[in-house]
Amino acid sequence: MKGLMMNQYYSVEKSIWVYAALSLVVPVLLLVFFERGMLDRLAAFIPIAFMVSPALEVLKHEAKSGWSKYVATLPVSRPRVVQSHYLFFILLMVVGIVFAVVTYLIATQLFNQAPTEYYIVGILNIIGIVFISGIISYPLTYFFGTEKSDMIMLVGLGGAIGIYFLSSIVFSRFVDGNSIYLGLNASTLFSLGFLLVTFILFVISYIVSLIIYKRKEF
Repeated sequence: MKGLMMNQYYSVEKSIWVYAALSLVVPVLLLVFFERGMLDRLAAFIPIAFMVSPALEVLKHEAKSGWSKYVATLPVSRPRVVQSHYLFFILLMVVGIVFAVVTYLIATQLFNQAPTEYYIVGILNIIGIVFISGIISYPLTYFFGTEKSDMIMLVGLGGAIGIYFLSSIVFSRFVDGNSIYLGLNASTLFSLGFLLVTFILFVISYIVSLIIYKRKEF
């Protein structure tokens, strides 16, 4: 498993470091130099979305290098291969979350920016959206092949944003945005529920991807 994940890291190492730099600089600029509010959510979105992008690029790089065919000849089970892709995705997401927290602390502590609820809730929502992009992208890439990975990544991101807004609309129809439930306002309640559902779907996506990959012929 470690070897598989290290191979993934080295295949997109340059992209990871570029996105890491952008993930630390751009959110701080947004939080410090622009009016607070909805931009807080954009600042939360950038580190997490940027950092998982290389994880979704891995399959394309593996196909171009011939690794995806070579690994099938190694004494490595196919479940291990799929697990490594999903774990690498989660690992980079965690790094993105850490960057999101760090940039927020820099903005609030060093530049005396007042904390807002938008950023915290935004992080929860963005994690859910990023989960959905993975939920869509991995099974489709395994099924249709890496040749269409760029289009699949766009479909995954577009579908994730669309599902988020649709879920938000449906939730708002049943819950008053100003109401308090279990000590949480409706916005926070939606974010936590959305995150929980997307995590469950992410696990289901892994199972589907595993079934597809086991049946795949190279």
